[in-house]
This record gives sequence, C-alpha cells and structure tokens, in this order.
Amino acid sequence: MTAGIDPGDLELRVVADKGELLKIMMAAWGSHRMMIDLHVYDVAEIDALGLYEPSGRTAALASWTKRGETAYLCALHSLRPGEGVAIRMLDAVIDAARAAGALRLKAMLTNDNMPGLTFYQRRGFRLSGLYLEAIDAYRSVVPTIIKTGYKDIPIHDAIELEIAL
Repeated sequence: MTAGIDPGDLELRVVADKGELLKIMMAAWGSHRMMIDLHVYDVAEIDALGLYEPSGRTAALASWTKRGETAYLCALHSLRPGEGVAIRMLDAVIDAARAAGALRLKAMLTNDNMPGLTFYQRRGFRLSGLYLEAIDAYRSVVPTIIKTGYKDIPIHDAIELEIAL
C-alpha cells in the first residue's frame, strides 16, 4: 500500500477483468457467489467497480447489480482499511445505482460481520431483514463457504440492510 494517497485521488473505473475480485472473494468467503434477497448472484457475471492508486495498484473493489427498483451490493472489499477507501467505494456504488434508476440499495452480511454492520449503519443503512440459518442452507449448495468468521464467530445467519436512494 502506498502511504499518503488521499481516497479522493484514487481513480474510479469499471472492472472488466474480475480475476482479482474473484480471488479476494474466494479467500474471504470461500465462494464468488452471494445470496441477497433470496437470489444468488455470481460476482463474475455482474457489474464491478474499482478504485485504483495512480500506480495502478487496486485500493478497493465492489460488485453490484440491479433488479427492478432495487440495487444489490454483492461485495465490497477495501485493500486499504481504515483510510476512507471503503466509504469512497460505497459512495461510487450508490451513485451508480442511482444513475441506473434504483430506489434502494441492499446489502447482506453474515452474523459475524460486526465491522461491516457498523460500517453500513454509520453510512445510513437500516436493518431490513434477518434470515436465520440462511448461510447454513446456502452452504449445502456451496460447501466451500467459510464456517467461522470475524473473531472466530460461527457463521449461520444473514442480516440484510438497505438504504433509500
């Protein structure tokens, strides 16, 4: 990571080659498919945005899609945590979703993701659903999904959040 680069100095681009995003998804989650609002999205097949340092190095990646009036944030990964990069990436997805005509943006987190829950709520997202044992059921379809996450918390449930656009 390059010290001293302001998140505002990062270049936002549409991601054409999703190889890096897929590797991150596999390492962090064990799959590049996500279930949101009871639909499965493959991040290899939907829109992705990236923030890049002037050197070309990736600072953040996000994958999202739209269905009807709702946009779905399927993945957001900052490679520079604590520097405001995730906020800029989320803002870019919100702008893209609005431009595409979405009226709301939904995100789905696992029950262990306390940092994510804090991040999204501080950005204005509200809790909109709790799906007990959803990850257990989804793991029966995609057995590579990790079983424990943040602070070794067992992953079983899904928490849905949304924000009006």
